[in-house]
Amino acid sequence: TEFCKLAITETKGFARWLVEELEERMPGFDQSLKLNIAGCPNSCGQHWIADLGLEGKKIKVDGHMVDAYYFCVGGAVGQHQAFARPIGYRCAADEVPEAIERLLGAYQAERLPGENLRQFFARHDDARLRNFLAGEEVLAVAARDVSPGPPPRGLEA
Repeated sequence: TEFCKLAITETKGFARWLVEELEERMPGFDQSLKLNIAGCPNSCGQHWIADLGLEGKKIKVDGHMVDAYYFCVGGAVGQHQAFARPIGYRCAADEVPEAIERLLGAYQAERLPGENLRQFFARHDDARLRNFLAGEEVLAVAARDVSPGPPPRGLEA
């Protein structure tokens, strides 16, 4: 890409576009969201320490390779630090705003009183979070690295 020879996806322009899309789609969202985007697994964009982290990938759509992002949730720094957990979901870059809108919409609809995003992510298993992102039941999991067990230690219950 323009900024990094190792990047799989271009993140600077994508991040600006994504923020504009989310602000337009969810003007009344009342929680802070730490969203980090990395263009590759090296994680210079620190997707592992965000509420919602996106890692750049490529996927084949209609016979062509396109930019895509792999989702991780629940990361943080500070008193309740934790690495985000990969949940086995990825989608083409142009589908990311809609997927995040569905996920945050589910949070708004199903959150418990006083529950923040990290607590919501910790309360739901990977399959449920994939379903929120996809807007439907997801039968196939991205093979990269499904979480082997419960959420990492340090997540607020």
